[in-house]
Amino acid sequence: MWILRWILLIIVLFFLVGFLSQNADQIVSVRIMGWTSPDLPLSYALFLAGLAGYALCLLVALINQIRLRTQIGTLRKQNRELQSELDRLRNFALEGEFPAVEAAPSEETRT
Repeated sequence: MWILRWILLIIVLFFLVGFLSQNADQIVSVRIMGWTSPDLPLSYALFLAGLAGYALCLLVALINQIRLRTQIGTLRKQNRELQSELDRLRNFALEGEFPAVEAAPSEETRT
């Protein structure tokens, strides 16, 4: 399986180098929300766009990881509390100490 990944990576890199070499003389200017970049080769513009996309994906993944780790911590705390309560209830029956429960008055004692 790992060999297929390497073969696919080599093929993608081959096409990428071919694309960049054929468009090396193309000069572009990128405009984003009113900001205009200086003239730069198309390969640099595409590289920077890919880098920005990678950084954005990394940021989203990082935020998701923080959210999930916080949720895991909350669930672990809740699990510990429930386990503690379960242990108390199990030991409660073994110790023989039952809480005093007042019985509701029956019909016979009311009359």
